[in-house]
Amino acid sequence: MGLSPHSADSQRASTRPMRTALIDEPRCIGCTLCIQACPFDAIVGAAQRMHTVVEPLCIGCELCLPPCPVDCISMVAASPERLWSREEALEAGARVKARKLRLERDRLERDVQLAERARDDDKPAPELLDSSGRAIDRIAAIVARAVQRARQRRVGSPR
Repeated sequence: MGLSPHSADSQRASTRPMRTALIDEPRCIGCTLCIQACPFDAIVGAAQRMHTVVEPLCIGCELCLPPCPVDCISMVAASPERLWSREEALEAGARVKARKLRLERDRLERDVQLAERARDDDKPAPELLDSSGRAIDRIAAIVARAVQRARQRRVGSPR
């Protein structure tokens, strides 16, 4: 555009101190909406448990504020010595990319699992016989298959 990088109007430019999210933990209901909203993975916690902000990862974007149903998140001034560095900006960008990749991978894995379940449910139920040799009805066969799948998953999962 023919402008030097330093030609911005400094009187119109405004800066504010670096801020970070702070969760009022006793008020937090553990809904995980803030965790889902944070593109930097700066909020940690679990469903039905209180959450907390990892201050070095929070950039103060305020994206966690609107989804909070109990308004337990506020923005506070970050540590006075904390200033943005180029490295921090690059790390934040890398965290956003990693989060997007993780969410996409999780979505694909979930889609595969749902497709496998749908395929299993479409199979005709094998005829099962009770102890007297009579055929067990279709619902009992479906339940038996579900129990069998659960046992297979349990065997395959680490304890």
